[in-house]
Formats: sequence, C-alpha cells, structure tokens
Amino acid sequence: MAGRYDITIDQGATFVFDVQVNNTNLATGYTARMQGRTSHAATSTVFNLTTANGGIALTHQGNHSHITITMSAATTAALTAPMAGVYDIEYEQTSGTVVTRILEGSFYVTPEVTRA
Repeated sequence: MAGRYDITIDQGATFVFDVQVNNTNLATGYTARMQGRTSHAATSTVFNLTTANGGIALTHQGNHSHITITMSAATTAALTAPMAGVYDIEYEQTSGTVVTRILEGSFYVTPEVTRA
C-alpha cells in the first residue's frame, strides 16, 4: 500500500523532494517515475518525471535508498498556477514486471510573484 503525502510546488522555484525507501537497493537495476495530473481521470500530464529524463535520481546509502525528485526553476515556472491535482511515484525493476507505488497524494502549484 502506497503512503500518502500532499506536496506544494512553488512556481518559478527549484523543487526537490526526497523519498526514503528502506531495505531495498534501488540504485542498481531499478527505474522510477512520477506523474502529476489535474485529476485521476485526466488523459494528459501536468508533469512527467523519470529516471530516464533526469527528473528522478535513485541512490543507496546503508540499508535504505533515496528517490530524489527534482524540477528546475524553469520547469516549475512553466506550470500553470494556481493549480491543484494528484500525483504518484512508482518504481520497478528493469528486468521484471513488478511495479511498486511508493507514494501518492495531491499537489498544489502556488503562483509566483517575483519574476526575472
């Protein structure tokens, strides 16, 4: 069962979000992805981050791994704000077919006031 956590993304600011996974080495042989949509039924994504596109990094330390989500300031500046929606984060073995949803929740994009 996935954990639940709501996030706020500040438009125009760098967004970094770290999820710790215990007792699993995700740094070798795993990929991860995170998608945000305006609703569960929405066909298009607001954001789509993966290990392949550089939006997610997987690291391992001791007996736990980290799934680090990063959106640049330019990426968050391009998001419509204010906006609310839903997201989830999944990981899977590159050699298998088992997908694990680790976290899900709502997201809110707050509007930027100060612009370059």
